[in-house]
Amino acid sequence: MLVYNSSVMVTLEDTLKTTHDWAVDRLHTLCQDPANDPLECIENAHALHCEFYEWLDPDVEDHEIYSLEYLGGD
Repeated sequence: MLVYNSSVMVTLEDTLKTTHDWAVDRLHTLCQDPANDPLECIENAHALHCEFYEWLDPDVEDHEIYSLEYLGGD
């Protein structure tokens, strides 16, 4: 499946990899930022982890992902 993204055609697999990498990087950023309140950082990281927990489990080899095609007009 191809997805139109900012004038570049990308596959759903590319989009999922980008999203996964963003989530992992964001977790690291939240946990390493000394300028923020540590408790707030942990709460935010936990919320993000809960949202992406299935994607972040290294023991899960395959995921069921549903993608909907955009049906709107220009």
